[in-house]
Amino acid sequence: MRAPAPSPPPTRAASAALLAVGAVPFAVGALLHVEDGRLSEAAIPCPFRELTGLPCPLCGSVRGVVLASRLDPGFLSFNAVAVAVLAALAAIGLAGLVAPRRLGRALPRPRGRWAVVAVVALVAAAWSWTLAHRASIAG
Repeated sequence: MRAPAPSPPPTRAASAALLAVGAVPFAVGALLHVEDGRLSEAAIPCPFRELTGLPCPLCGSVRGVVLASRLDPGFLSFNAVAVAVLAALAAIGLAGLVAPRRLGRALPRPRGRWAVVAVVALVAAAWSWTLAHRASIAG
Protein backbone atom coordinates (compact mmCIF):
# COMPACT_ATOMS: atom_id res chain seq x y z
CA MET A 1 0.00 0.00 0.00
CA ARG A 2 1.33 3.42 -0.99
CA ALA A 3 1.73 6.19 1.54
CA PRO A 4 -0.58 9.13 0.93
CA ALA A 5 0.94 12.09 -0.87
CA PRO A 6 1.94 14.96 1.41
CA SER A 7 -0.25 18.04 1.45
CA PRO A 8 0.98 21.03 -0.49
CA PRO A 9 2.44 23.77 1.70
CA PRO A 10 -0.21 26.20 2.92
CA THR A 11 -0.27 29.64 1.34
CA ARG A 12 0.94 32.59 3.36
CA ALA A 13 -2.57 34.08 3.25
CA ALA A 14 -4.15 30.88 4.59
CA SER A 15 -1.53 30.63 7.34
CA ALA A 16 -2.01 34.29 8.29
CA ALA A 17 -5.79 33.79 8.38
CA LEU A 18 -5.46 30.76 10.68
CA LEU A 19 -3.08 32.68 12.93
CA ALA A 20 -5.51 35.60 13.11
CA VAL A 21 -8.57 33.43 13.77
CA GLY A 22 -6.71 31.66 16.57
CA ALA A 23 -4.84 34.58 18.14
CA VAL A 24 -7.22 37.55 17.87
CA PRO A 25 -9.72 36.16 20.43
CA PHE A 26 -6.89 35.90 22.98
CA ALA A 27 -5.76 39.47 22.23
CA VAL A 28 -9.31 40.76 22.65
CA GLY A 29 -9.78 38.57 25.72
CA ALA A 30 -6.78 40.21 27.35
CA LEU A 31 -8.65 43.53 27.12
CA LEU A 32 -11.85 42.26 28.77
CA HIS A 33 -12.33 42.01 32.51
CA VAL A 34 -13.54 38.89 34.30
CA GLU A 35 -14.37 38.87 37.98
CA ASP A 36 -15.54 35.71 39.75
CA GLY A 37 -16.08 34.04 36.36
CA ARG A 38 -18.32 36.84 35.08
CA LEU A 39 -17.58 39.38 32.37
CA SER A 40 -17.98 42.95 33.52
CA GLU A 41 -19.63 43.84 30.19
CA ALA A 42 -23.29 43.00 29.63
CA ALA A 43 -23.62 39.39 28.51
CA ILE A 44 -25.59 38.43 25.44
CA PRO A 45 -27.95 35.57 26.30
CA CYS A 46 -27.46 32.29 24.45
CA PRO A 47 -30.60 31.52 22.38
CA PHE A 48 -30.04 27.76 22.67
CA ARG A 49 -29.76 27.98 26.43
CA GLU A 50 -32.81 30.25 26.66
CA LEU A 51 -34.88 27.67 24.73
CA THR A 52 -33.59 24.44 26.28
CA GLY A 53 -32.00 25.34 29.61
CA LEU A 54 -28.84 23.49 28.50
CA PRO A 55 -25.52 25.07 27.55
CA CYS A 56 -24.67 25.02 23.84
CA PRO A 57 -21.28 23.76 22.56
CA LEU A 58 -19.94 27.34 22.65
CA CYS A 59 -21.23 28.34 26.10
CA GLY A 60 -18.40 29.56 28.31
CA SER A 61 -16.06 30.17 25.37
CA VAL A 62 -15.68 33.90 25.89
CA ARG A 63 -14.96 33.58 29.61
CA GLY A 64 -12.62 30.66 28.92
CA VAL A 65 -10.65 32.62 26.34
CA VAL A 66 -10.50 35.70 28.58
CA LEU A 67 -9.14 33.63 31.47
CA ALA A 68 -6.73 31.70 29.22
CA SER A 69 -5.42 34.97 27.77
CA ARG A 70 -4.34 35.81 31.33
CA LEU A 71 -2.90 32.30 31.84
CA ASP A 72 -5.54 31.71 34.52
CA PRO A 73 -6.23 27.95 34.87
CA GLY A 74 -9.84 28.88 35.68
CA PHE A 75 -10.52 28.59 31.94
CA LEU A 76 -10.82 24.84 32.52
CA SER A 77 -14.12 25.48 34.32
CA PHE A 78 -15.59 27.05 31.20
CA ASN A 79 -15.00 25.96 27.59
CA ALA A 80 -11.47 24.57 27.50
CA VAL A 81 -12.17 22.84 24.17
CA ALA A 82 -12.76 26.21 22.46
CA VAL A 83 -9.53 27.53 24.02
CA ALA A 84 -7.61 24.47 22.76
CA VAL A 85 -9.06 24.77 19.24
CA LEU A 86 -8.18 28.47 19.01
CA ALA A 87 -4.67 27.82 20.32
CA ALA A 88 -4.21 24.99 17.79
CA LEU A 89 -5.39 27.22 14.93
CA ALA A 90 -2.93 29.92 15.97
CA ALA A 91 -0.10 27.38 16.24
CA ILE A 92 -0.86 25.87 12.82
CA GLY A 93 -1.05 29.34 11.28
CA LEU A 94 2.25 30.36 12.84
CA ALA A 95 3.89 27.11 11.71
CA GLY A 96 2.58 27.74 8.19
CA LEU A 97 4.22 31.15 8.17
CA VAL A 98 7.52 29.99 9.69
CA ALA A 99 7.98 26.58 8.03
CA PRO A 100 5.30 26.04 5.36
CA ARG A 101 6.96 23.02 3.69
CA ARG A 102 7.38 21.15 6.96
CA LEU A 103 3.76 21.83 7.87
CA GLY A 104 2.62 20.62 4.44
CA ARG A 105 4.38 17.29 5.05
CA ALA A 106 3.06 16.98 8.63
CA LEU A 107 -0.62 17.65 7.96
CA PRO A 108 -2.85 15.06 6.30
CA ARG A 109 -4.40 15.92 2.97
CA PRO A 110 -7.92 17.20 3.79
CA ARG A 111 -10.81 15.12 2.52
CA GLY A 112 -14.54 15.85 2.69
CA ARG A 113 -15.46 13.09 5.12
CA TRP A 114 -12.39 13.68 7.25
CA ALA A 115 -13.29 17.34 7.68
CA VAL A 116 -16.90 16.54 8.61
CA VAL A 117 -15.81 13.91 11.13
CA ALA A 118 -13.29 16.34 12.66
CA VAL A 119 -15.89 19.10 13.03
CA VAL A 120 -18.48 16.72 14.50
CA ALA A 121 -15.89 15.37 16.95
CA LEU A 122 -14.89 18.90 18.04
CA VAL A 123 -18.53 19.93 18.53
CA ALA A 124 -19.21 16.75 20.52
CA ALA A 125 -16.13 17.34 22.68
CA ALA A 126 -17.05 20.99 23.29
CA TRP A 127 -20.63 20.12 24.13
CA SER A 128 -19.57 17.32 26.47
CA TRP A 129 -17.21 19.75 28.22
CA THR A 130 -19.89 22.43 28.60
CA LEU A 131 -22.44 19.91 29.89
CA ALA A 132 -19.94 18.59 32.43
CA HIS A 133 -19.12 22.16 33.57
CA ARG A 134 -22.59 23.68 33.26
CA ALA A 135 -22.69 24.61 36.96
CA SER A 136 -19.67 26.94 36.60
CA ILE A 137 -20.79 28.19 33.18
CA ALA A 138 -24.28 29.05 34.42
CA GLY A 139 -23.06 30.39 37.73
